[in-house]
Amino acid sequence: MRSARVVVSVLVLAYALAVVLVLPRSGPLITSYARASDAAQALALVCGLALLGAGLLTLWERPRDALGPVALAAGAAWFATDWVGWEGGPPLARSLGMVLAPLLPALLLQLASPPRPLVVAGYAATAAVSLGLALFRDPFEDERCWSNCTDNVFLARADEPVARVLGGLSVGIAIVLGLALVATTVRRLAGASPTGRRALWPLLAPLAIAGAAGAGYALALSVAVEDPRRTGFAALYLIRAVALTGVAAGLVWIATRARRTRAAVARVAAARAVPLRDVLAQALRDPALEVAYPLPGSDRTVDARGRPAALGGSGRALTRIVRSGRPVAIVSHDATLLDGPELEREIGAAARLAVDNERLEAVVRAHVEDLRASRARIVESGDLARRRLERDLHDGAQQRLLALSFELRLAQAGAQGGVAAALTEAAGEAQASLDELRELAHGIYPAILAEAGLEAALQTLAEAAPLPVELGDITGERFPASVETAAYLLVAAAVEEAGGHLSVAVRRDGRLLRISLADGRGGPAAAARRLADRVGALGGRIDVHGGAVVAELPCA
Repeated sequence: MRSARVVVSVLVLAYALAVVLVLPRSGPLITSYARASDAAQALALVCGLALLGAGLLTLWERPRDALGPVALAAGAAWFATDWVGWEGGPPLARSLGMVLAPLLPALLLQLASPPRPLVVAGYAATAAVSLGLALFRDPFEDERCWSNCTDNVFLARADEPVARVLGGLSVGIAIVLGLALVATTVRRLAGASPTGRRALWPLLAPLAIAGAAGAGYALALSVAVEDPRRTGFAALYLIRAVALTGVAAGLVWIATRARRTRAAVARVAAARAVPLRDVLAQALRDPALEVAYPLPGSDRTVDARGRPAALGGSGRALTRIVRSGRPVAIVSHDATLLDGPELEREIGAAARLAVDNERLEAVVRAHVEDLRASRARIVESGDLARRRLERDLHDGAQQRLLALSFELRLAQAGAQGGVAAALTEAAGEAQASLDELRELAHGIYPAILAEAGLEAALQTLAEAAPLPVELGDITGERFPASVETAAYLLVAAAVEEAGGHLSVAVRRDGRLLRISLADGRGGPAAAARRLADRVGALGGRIDVHGGAVVAELPCA
């Protein structure tokens, strides 16, 4: 690969040297735009040499990218018009110039990276028309000829009607390709992310101007005879030359940006204290960049915190970092940044340890997250069973005891003597059993918690408590059933353990539900120990400070 780049570089340098040394300067016989004036000659040289230099730089910095070879071809095509106008030069050089010069619009279109079929169609149409003109156009018989009116070594048979039709097609193709170039650049800039727009505009903006100037030049050819001395044609040439110089500058900016990006990525290993995602996002100037790690034996991917990671999206590219044939990390980044193989190579060389360490941490954290989720499901299943048991007691045994108590009272009303006394005692026992069953069902799961929420359930608990319970700031907001149940059970346990006056506060603080308990004797601390696993299973935590307890539960 390197030897091929060396060969290409030598050939390009030889071509550039030939342009500088061989092509004639401005003079009285104007056979090209460059010969119209010294300023036009200087601008033509700067534009073409800038394209060749930018193409070489891009070829060395991004060897897998097509931008470099296409830019080199564009530079060669730009100078082709000067070869055509080389009065007294070798006929072969002038004839080759006539074939190559029309390819410039198609080359510029490829630099803008439109859909591949459009580029292929542009090349195919341009090549077909150029070859047709080479075979059937005799410059000497062309009444519109002004640049090369003598030489065409490829002429097979002079056919002026065919050449005239092909000439019209060539102008039409140039107009279409110029407008397609403008539309492509506008579409890409409009559809790119802010990061992609910052990366693309130095190249796409001058390409759009070059496309508009090229379309304008072709349109002028369709209505007037070409003459470099006419203001309109000269102005379009100058605009096009300046725009193409800007294209070369954009290519240089992209190539040097790729070098800076690679250097920044290469410093990942030295920034191990910073998460890999943050380092790469800063290096690639892509704040939306994400890094995910595949879990062994699973199709899931997680981020550095062990949470499920969703990658991809419009305008995003996925680059897999591979170790021993298996992916160890996936980077989701803007598609306009470093290409996948280049990014993988840079990360693989510079951040091997960082990737591996963070991947192991992510896997461990994912397992911890799975364990926490499993605990939460167990708690939720237990709460569901409690609610089902409470409902079964209420709808089943409790209703039957209530019916039995009612039947005993009816029988008591019509009984006398010892039978009446026995029925009264039985009715009392049935009522006592009913009251105990109600208390048991309420202790298993208070129905009011599901029906009216945490605030109403705590008020009922405070009213029935055997000790003074002061309810402070109690939120009336509803929360997930598992959160409300954990908060209620924590307060209920504190009521059981409290040795005196108990103060309770429940309020929302952002994404957390904060429960504060205090009795001055350490009762809430004992309750906290009993409920610590339940709170932890929901991702919460409990802090004990002396006799006071503060529990926090995620509620959003």
